[in-house]
Amino acid sequence: MKFLSVRYLPHLLIFLFAFVLYGNTLTNDYALDDLIVIKDNTFTKKGFSGIKEIFSYDSFTGFFGTEKKLVAGGRYRPLSIASFAVEYAVTGGLNPFFSHLINILLYALTGSFIFIILSRLIKSPPGKPWHLGIPFIASVLFMAHPVHTEVVANIKGRDEIFALLFPLMAVWFTLRYFETNKVVLLLVANLFFFLGLLSKENAIMFVVIIPLTIYFFTRVPLRKNIAVSLSFLFTALLFVFIRFLVLGYLNSGELPKELLNNPFLYATQGEKFGTILYTLGLYVKLLFFPYPLTHDYYPYHIPLVSMTDWKAAISLVLYIGMIVYAVLKFRSKDIFSFGILFYLLTLFIVSNLLFPVGTFMNERFIYMPSLGFAIIIAYLVADKLPLLLNKGTSYKNVATGMLLVVLVLFTFQTYSRNKAWKDDFTLFTTDVLVSENSIKCNISAGGDYQKKAGLETDPVKQADDYQHSVTYLEKALSIYPKAVNGLVLYGNVLALYKKDYKQSIVQYLKVLEVDPYNKNAFSNALQVLGSLESSRESAYKVGILKQLNSIDPNNADVNYNLGKIYGQFRGNLDSASYFLERSISLNPGSIAAYKDLGIVYSMKGEYTKALNIFSRGQKIDPSDQQIRQNIQITNQMMNQRRK
Repeated sequence: MKFLSVRYLPHLLIFLFAFVLYGNTLTNDYALDDLIVIKDNTFTKKGFSGIKEIFSYDSFTGFFGTEKKLVAGGRYRPLSIASFAVEYAVTGGLNPFFSHLINILLYALTGSFIFIILSRLIKSPPGKPWHLGIPFIASVLFMAHPVHTEVVANIKGRDEIFALLFPLMAVWFTLRYFETNKVVLLLVANLFFFLGLLSKENAIMFVVIIPLTIYFFTRVPLRKNIAVSLSFLFTALLFVFIRFLVLGYLNSGELPKELLNNPFLYATQGEKFGTILYTLGLYVKLLFFPYPLTHDYYPYHIPLVSMTDWKAAISLVLYIGMIVYAVLKFRSKDIFSFGILFYLLTLFIVSNLLFPVGTFMNERFIYMPSLGFAIIIAYLVADKLPLLLNKGTSYKNVATGMLLVVLVLFTFQTYSRNKAWKDDFTLFTTDVLVSENSIKCNISAGGDYQKKAGLETDPVKQADDYQHSVTYLEKALSIYPKAVNGLVLYGNVLALYKKDYKQSIVQYLKVLEVDPYNKNAFSNALQVLGSLESSRESAYKVGILKQLNSIDPNNADVNYNLGKIYGQFRGNLDSASYFLERSISLNPGSIAAYKDLGIVYSMKGEYTKALNIFSRGQKIDPSDQQIRQNIQITNQMMNQRRK
């Protein structure tokens, strides 16, 4: 019964609540960026032996195989990826159930630490029920908030969980240090802060939040507070230095020239800052009314708006009001002021105001700031609501009822939203109905419908899936005609479903105009070109192959196809021999090129060259019957010439 005491009961309820909220994610598969950090990450799938590489490179290197500067400054978030590598080693492979379970437990631990810290910082008046105190209300409101589903239901979101959990632990040990003066506790606090930084860079804001917390809720002398704060600043600088050693840069300098990684690429300065203000307003809206939710806030689900747009203007007034209130109430150590400052500081680093974050906004970006919101609401319910009601039974009943209604609504929304995170297909096809003007979400939905069609055996269902793919891809390209992935996928579906091979190739060529090194577009163009009948379409095929050859003259397959068509269908033996020779020089192991070049030499009457080429091909595959026959025929033709 000890665990049912007032001391332990809140923590037990918090852990049970975490499973009520997210228990239905345990049967979910991997989704979204899980592919990058777990499923297709070569470092993660090495288990324990991959941890060194995880800490030695940009966080996406294990997926791409090379460092890619997709966003300014790169990404260095090795700790959560290392935890996935440990899971991979312990469970013996991919195990989404175990990963989801760990996320739920870590989330519950976060809620528990919020309660522990706030219970030490904020004492409830005598006689007030513990469940109506600021610590418990803030903890359960934070946990129940549906905007957290992206962080908890998506396994990759563990970096966000770590980035808040570890700094909160740093806050706790800092408080213990001030109470005991034991230096080891301060060292432990800095260790946890460092772990938070290794999880995600936005944990660095606790350099300010920790001393701010000490100032607002304790009587620690300012000089001592500043001295301790300097230790956290040193830890932060140490992390920045390590990050620089690993990535080789703090900021990648030039921003990406791709809209999906640089959403303000085509925006004016006025539109950029107007849109940023608009998104800041949307964050507040999501905190009070978290519906509808989506994983995709890329262009142009969020439209570009000017500084003079009413949406930007209202948001600007709102945030100025928050800042003014926080400053005016700073010296009085008002809890409302602290909640606002916590919210503003943790949101600022992901707001696009400090540096570009690669998208307009994201629900996971508000995970940490939402704790400030939860503290504010808890303060209003616990301290301000009694002033409007009788402090006795009336207040307790109304406050308990309000809290239960909000928690039930939030729980229902969270539970329902978790289902969208079942897998990629469910997520993309659910969220595209919300983010209907998002280029990326339409491409993702179109691509996954295409995958589903490829696995479908029922012709009617397959056609329906392909038509969905066409619809979403055409929508994406109508918004942004230069979307490379969209063009490749659209080319694929035109070939697979519409059998419109020439229009399919047009899409691949559009890709190669903006991305000449796109391997998918290049190889797909060659494959689709092979579907056209060479005898009737030889002139067209030569034209396309020449375009491909101008993009990459050293592609063996392009040279081979040019040589074959010139020899077999165009009657141009000189061009045929030239391109086939080029193909062999670029890929000496291609036996088909040896066969065709030998035949071309024979047709030109150059039998010695033909025999030489056939002999080289025979060394590659001595069992090839066609080469043997060609050698015999060539020898016969040489003998006839001598006679």
